[in-house]
Order: sequence, then structure tokens, then C-alpha cells
Amino acid sequence: MRMSRERIFYLADMIVKELGGSDAVTVKAPDELRTEVMRALSDEARLEETIDTEVRRTLSSYARPAPEGSREWEVMYQKTREEVLRRRFRL
Repeated sequence: MRMSRERIFYLADMIVKELGGSDAVTVKAPDELRTEVMRALSDEARLEETIDTEVRRTLSSYARPAPEGSREWEVMYQKTREEVLRRRFRL
């Protein structure tokens, strides 16, 4: 699922706000922290998109592809996604 810029900004603001409100964390430069959180969220979203694209490509290559959204497709999607994650990150 692709996150919009607005969603990334919102999530970054919420994370910085929570960290700033914590007694265990001292935020000296909230603007720099916000920028880094936004970068991390964007990187994670891009990674998730590439994984989703790879899984969908794999599922569409099957001789008898299941209709997208069906229970069978959902199960196959999850299994294929786990395989892709294991292969990419050696889990």
C-alpha cells in the first residue's frame, strides 16, 4: 500500500511528538529528527512497494492464477510474501 506524502508527514509528526513527550528521550533538534523519521518511513514504503510488486508478478505468472481478492489469492499472497521476505533478508 502506497503512503501519500501527507500520511508520511502526519506519521512523522506523531512519532516526533511521542518521542518528545517521553521522559526517556531528549529531542534536541525536532526538525532534524522529523526529517530522518520521514526518510525512514519513505524508505520503508518504497521497500514495501517493491516487495508487493514482486509478489504480484510471481502470482500472475502461475498457470492458473487465482482471482485477486479471493481467499485463495490472499493465502497465496501471504505465503509468497513470506518467501520474498525470507529470500531478501535471510530470515
